Parts: sequence; structure tokens; C-alpha cells
Amino acid sequence: MTVFPLDELRADTPCEVLHAAAPLARRLADEPAEALTAARRERNHLAAWLAALHPSVLAPAPDAGDGWHRLFLRAGGWQFTWPIPPADLPLFDHVRRVPAGDVRARWDGHTIAQMYLRIRTHTAVLGMGNGIST
Repeated sequence: MTVFPLDELRADTPCEVLHAAAPLARRLADEPAEALTAARRERNHLAAWLAALHPSVLAPAPDAGDGWHRLFLRAGGWQFTWPIPPADLPLFDHVRRVPAGDVRARWDGHTIAQMYLRIRTHTAVLGMGNGIST
């Protein structure tokens, strides 16, 4: 692709330009969604791995979308949660499914910023014994 995507188009009339631009516009519109899906899938591989190492459950999350679930994971005394789309559920076949509202699937009220702070804090605690100073 060139620096200016419309430079790729060759047309003589405005109507031809619009017709020729449609596939390009669709492709450019789809790229962010595809990138988000790929990033979410990568994150979910890591979350599935963590769920194998820590107490975790998966519960339906209708607020996230049709067929979506939410992973509830406990580590370092804290709760961590991630929404899981239907396409990624097979990554979590090893995680116990519970109904929405199950005591193990009750959100503790943490924000995303608090969850990231918990992750950084827990990571720092786990790394304290490795002899690496920061």
C-alpha cells in the first residue's frame, strides 16, 4: 500500500472513484477490528495459562455480548477478571464453568486500573527473590 491509499485508485469520473474506493474503504475499516481480535486472542492465551495455575472459574457474561463469558481468577489474594468471546472459549476448556451469580464469579468492584496495579504489584512480589534489582 502506498502512503496515500487513494493514490492506488485509477478512475476518470467521481462515480468511478467512489466505486473503486469501496473495497479499499472496507479493507481499511476491517483492519482495526482484526487487530483487536488478534490482540484479544493473544491475551486470552495468556489468561488461559494463568487460569491453569490459579483458582479460576468462567461464568456467562451477557453484559459483554451474546455467548461471552467472564474469567474470574484469584492470585495473590486478589481477583482478576477478563471478558472472553465465544470464539476463545475452547482455550478455557480446563476452567470450571459456573452460573452467573455464583459466589466464585462475583465481581469485587475493581476497575481496570486497579487490576493492572494488582498485576504489577503481584509480579513485583513474585520477582523479589530472583536477585534482579529494578
